[in-house]
Amino acid sequence: MFAIRAIGRTLFAAAKGETSSAAAAAASTVSSRLNPLEDFFEAERSPDDDKPVVYGRGWKASELRLKSWDDLHKLWYVLLKEKNMLMTQRQMLHAQNLRFPNPERISKVDSVFSR
Repeated sequence: MFAIRAIGRTLFAAAKGETSSAAAAAASTVSSRLNPLEDFFEAERSPDDDKPVVYGRGWKASELRLKSWDDLHKLWYVLLKEKNMLMTQRQMLHAQNLRFPNPERISKVDSVFSR
């Protein structure tokens, strides 16, 4: 009985430590917005802006091989949020019969997903 309690406490403490580290990782990707649905929209940029926006390049496979498993998982999550935001924006603009700006951003995200 004592051994079962000791093992149970050890497992509970380990699980508690894992959830706290998982919560810290999740908190690092959470934005300061109040509504979580706002992550699906690019709020910083107005569609009326005429100046072109420069975005970064895709990750090379050789660069991704140097990353740790945790870094790759975080990068995958950030890319998934970016792809969801782009697809939502594209669908919203398509419904309004407007042109989607910078469609090459979707192909950049897809190219990193395929690596």
